[in-house]
Amino acid sequence: MLQQLSDQLLNGITMGMLYILVALGLNIILGLMGIINFAHGAFFMYGAYTAFWLAPIIGFWPAVVAAGLLVGLGGMLFEASLLRRLYGRRAEYTLLFTLAAAMVLEQIVRLIWGDDAIQFELPVYLRGSVAIGSSSFPLYKDVVIVAITVVVLALVWALINKTDIGTIIRAGTRDSEMVSLLGINMPLMSTLVFGLGSFLAGLAGALAAPVFAIRPQLASAWIILTFVIVAVGGIGSFWGAVVGGLLIGVLSSMVELVWPPAVEMTAFVLMAVVLLVRPRGFFGVEGFFE
Repeated sequence: MLQQLSDQLLNGITMGMLYILVALGLNIILGLMGIINFAHGAFFMYGAYTAFWLAPIIGFWPAVVAAGLLVGLGGMLFEASLLRRLYGRRAEYTLLFTLAAAMVLEQIVRLIWGDDAIQFELPVYLRGSVAIGSSSFPLYKDVVIVAITVVVLALVWALINKTDIGTIIRAGTRDSEMVSLLGINMPLMSTLVFGLGSFLAGLAGALAAPVFAIRPQLASAWIILTFVIVAVGGIGSFWGAVVGGLLIGVLSSMVELVWPPAVEMTAFVLMAVVLLVRPRGFFGVEGFFE
């Protein structure tokens, strides 16, 4: 029983790490720009498909990095050419537009790769296991993904909190007009922020591609779960994304051990409980959209 508990705990942490990457990307866009981006799940899906497409050509790790970068660049183009036209309007405009964009992006994937699930095989050197005491854990799923996520989180936190660019971005979210008067190009900053959030979604999709079957439905499934994580952790909070992702990952994994049919409802039950007790989430700011 203890062995099963430890295995499920580690599996939950691994899932939580992927949840964190996607939720952090959405939280950056939502918290720093105030944009409700329903296309974020589609960016995750495109990261998975892009890595699958590029891996036979340039290798697994270059494909993972390239997938994140390409999705990030695609997000920047999406923001600069289309989404920017809706700034200054009510939040419902961007919500409906990004929802429609997500549907279009999902159909494009169906036209190119079809509707059947695709299995993305890991390189041979990543298929092994790591022995810790009497337990054996998959190298890629339980070690590599966790390590990469920790490094990415540290870099993103440092970018936002310890650099001039991060200072400008945080100042711009509070008073973009004043920052613009200082000669700073706020439209460019908005594009960079959206690109960073999209990059994190694409990178998470690329890392998750060998773990899950790649299929178009990833877009809708992950965007719902990501918004649940953001609601639990708190809108616009870096640590909210971290705590929310880990909490939902671990709880879902433990529920799977005890009562598998209830796994899909675990995140929603947790969200309902948290919002009843603390409507802003664990680390959210009250009156964010006021």
